[in-house]
Amino acid sequence: MYGLSNTPSKLGILAGGGSAPRYLIDICRKTKRAFFVMCLEGQADKGLANDVPHEWLALGAGSRLKQLIAEQGIGEIVMIGRVRRPSLLEIKPDWLALKVLTKIGINMLGDDALLRSIGKAIEEESGTRVIGIQDVFKDLLTPEGQLGRIAPDEDAQKDIMRGIEVARALGRLDVGQAVVVQQGMVLGVEAIEGTDALIARSADLKREGTSGVLVKIAKPQQDNRYDLPTAGPDMITAMAHAGLRGVVLEAGRSLLLEREKTLALADESGIFIVGSKC
Repeated sequence: MYGLSNTPSKLGILAGGGSAPRYLIDICRKTKRAFFVMCLEGQADKGLANDVPHEWLALGAGSRLKQLIAEQGIGEIVMIGRVRRPSLLEIKPDWLALKVLTKIGINMLGDDALLRSIGKAIEEESGTRVIGIQDVFKDLLTPEGQLGRIAPDEDAQKDIMRGIEVARALGRLDVGQAVVVQQGMVLGVEAIEGTDALIARSADLKREGTSGVLVKIAKPQQDNRYDLPTAGPDMITAMAHAGLRGVVLEAGRSLLLEREKTLALADESGIFIVGSKC
């Protein structure tokens, strides 16, 4: 069912918020891939890893992270899940984290550049390899084409093209990955608040008539190991509540979690899902 990596080493899961970390945990258990979860305090969902090997880590606990990697014999790490960008006061870095943050200049970087820098620092300090979830389970990548029973009509296609244009511009500035377009008008763009908040906000801004479309694509310069656009059942439910008619994901550079459940829910809700080579 899943394309399992040939590497037999233990997988470290550095977990933020949302459903994606738990989904990865479940896949590891089903495929018998050895793993250890490092839950980020204030970010990962409570109870995320109660039934599996894990430890909770403060955002600034660089030394403990390095120690855990060695103690657990972790050969590869996946950074997965939503992480709200903290201030330096919230991080409370230890000596190692402070060394890394001073070097990369956290306040001078956009989200993608910051993730790349943190990933590089983890590799340099621990000797382990940071990979993307798609490098472990390849079948999670969004395929190209219409993925459910619902197809976008001509009006939706126009909104899709407009959305891709705007999302590319956002991505080049390292701002966000998603945009909502209705009847050619941009209802909202994603920034620090995340896609869920964008979807909820669009419900208050929508116009009468044909409903809007969500476009969610990777940033042009994005490292595919970090923060690929992700869709799953929760997002489809949020879109249905907001009155959106469909979503376009970047084929080959986005993750479609719980595919069967997600597509079934989209079909029931009258929402189209399209994978596009953007």
